[in-house]
Amino acid sequence: MSDLAPRNGVSGTASGAEASPVSTTGALLRLMRPTQWMKNLLLFAALVFAKKLFAPDALALAILGFAGFCLASSSVYVVNDLLDAERDRLHPEKRHRPIAAGVVTPGVATALAIALTTAALALSFWIGPRFGTAVSIYLGLTHFYSAVGKGIVILDVMLIASGFVVRAVAGALAIDVPSSDWFIVCTLFLALFLALSKRKAEMAALNEGAARVRPVLESYTKSSLDAFTATSMAAALISYALYVLDLQKQPEADFSLLWLTVPFVLFALFRYHLLVETGGYGEKPEEVAFLDRPFQVCVLGFAVAAIVALYLS
Repeated sequence: MSDLAPRNGVSGTASGAEASPVSTTGALLRLMRPTQWMKNLLLFAALVFAKKLFAPDALALAILGFAGFCLASSSVYVVNDLLDAERDRLHPEKRHRPIAAGVVTPGVATALAIALTTAALALSFWIGPRFGTAVSIYLGLTHFYSAVGKGIVILDVMLIASGFVVRAVAGALAIDVPSSDWFIVCTLFLALFLALSKRKAEMAALNEGAARVRPVLESYTKSSLDAFTATSMAAALISYALYVLDLQKQPEADFSLLWLTVPFVLFALFRYHLLVETGGYGEKPEEVAFLDRPFQVCVLGFAVAAIVALYLS
C-alpha cells in the first residue's frame, strides 16, 4: 500500500501532504486490479482449440477482445470497491485497497469506472456486435453480483461462474467460430469450483468475523462447502474429458492426442484443492498461478500437450 494511504479510512496522508501524481496513478492502477486480468486469458481458449492460434487476423481479434474484457473487468472491480468500501475496512487485507484506505476518493473512482466502461463497450462493439453484446451481458451480471447477488447464498457463486462462461463464449464470438457445449459446461463447473474454494478460504481465514466482512458466509457451512466443492471439481474434470471425447469425433481434424491434456487437468484441480485446504491460497486464486511452482509446471505442461495435440499431430 502507498505510504500516502491512511489506515483509519480517512483520505489524506499521515503528514497532511498532498498525494503525488505518481502515487495517485499507482493507486488507480491497483484499483483496476491488473493481476486479475489473467482470468480473461480464457478468451484465448476458443482461438487455441479452433486451431487458429497462428492465424494473424484471428489472433489480432482475440487480443483486442482480451483488452476489451480487461477494461470491462477493471470497471467492475472499481464499482465493487466503491460499494464494499465500508466492509473492506473490516478485512485485514482488503482495508488496504485504495478506496477503503482513503487513497482514492469515491468521485475519482466513479469517474474511472465510467471511463473504463465506455472504453470497454466502444472497443467491444467495434470488434463486433455479438462480442459487444457479450461484454454488455458480462457487465450486467457482474454489477448485479456487486449490488445484490453477492448476498444471496448459492446465487453468489453461480453469478461468478456465469462471468467465466460469458468469457468463454465471447472468445469464440470474437473470432467467429462455434463454441462447444461441453467446453462451456466445463468452464461453468471449473468456475464454480474456484468460487466455492474462495468461499471456503474466506471462511477459514476470517473465522468468526467472516459474516461481518462477507454476510453471505453466514449462510454457508463448512460441510456444505466441502460437498459443493468436491461435486464441482469432479464435474469439471468429467466435462473436460467429455469435451475431449467430443472433439475426437470431429471428422475434419485429428484430435487423437488431446487426451494427453487430461492428466494435467486432473493434477491442476487436485493441486489447487490441496493448496486451498492446507496453504490458504483460495482467497486469492491468482496467487496459485504466481507462487506455486508445481501448479505452474502443470499449466506449462498442459499448454505444450495442447499445442502438440492440436497443431503438430
